[in-house]
Amino acid sequence: VQSFLASLDGEKLELLKNDLISIKDIFAAKELENEESQEDQASEEKGEEFASTLTELLFELHVAATPDKLNKAMKKAHDWVEEDEATVSVNMAEQSEENTGEEETEEKAENPEEDKKEERRTKTVEEVYMLSIESLAEVTARCIEQLHKVAELILHGQEEEKPAQDQARVLIKLTTAMCKEVASLSKKFMNFLTTVGSDKKAEVLNPMINSVLLEGCNSTTYIQDALQLLLPVLQVSHIQTAGSEAHPGPGQTPSS
Repeated sequence: VQSFLASLDGEKLELLKNDLISIKDIFAAKELENEESQEDQASEEKGEEFASTLTELLFELHVAATPDKLNKAMKKAHDWVEEDEATVSVNMAEQSEENTGEEETEEKAENPEEDKKEERRTKTVEEVYMLSIESLAEVTARCIEQLHKVAELILHGQEEEKPAQDQARVLIKLTTAMCKEVASLSKKFMNFLTTVGSDKKAEVLNPMINSVLLEGCNSTTYIQDALQLLLPVLQVSHIQTAGSEAHPGPGQTPSS
């Protein structure tokens, strides 16, 4: 960016510098917003809504990127915790029924096959903890991978040109959606960990909950850092566009 600016002078230099600064200002405003509103990130959003939002925003960027791997990782993370939450609810209800009398116990003994079919093992608190950390790590890795792919396409494979300032705003919406989804997952994992570990002592359970919270915070930080790395990508893309307009190919006329 700096080397290209050094090759310009006069009005062209001033115009391009103003454009690059306007792109930077959009990113700076987002960074300030992140510092002021960390609390708002854990808003609930269903997996299907997130997948739809992601697809729409990528379409807005005019890049041929599909979020299949990220959507798959998100679905996998939501699915295991929701299935296990259902299992815990069923097991707790059955336990409550068993405590009301011995009649139901006798009925179950008469139907061993049915009992076997319905029985599902509840994960231990340690298993839930490890799955939570692994899920957050996988989802975050897929978010970063998606942003890296977007950066490549902005530089080399856009289907049609879109002003860099507009792309900056869409990228901010994209990473905000990612951060909210990761924060929501982290909150869901912590709540489930609390449920499964309700019979554990605080000194055993609290470090696990705090670790999941920290992993979620780190994940959103990684995504926000990845967004900032997209600033020079957009600036270079804008310079490339400005350069092609200033030096049109054969049969083309310069843009006014």
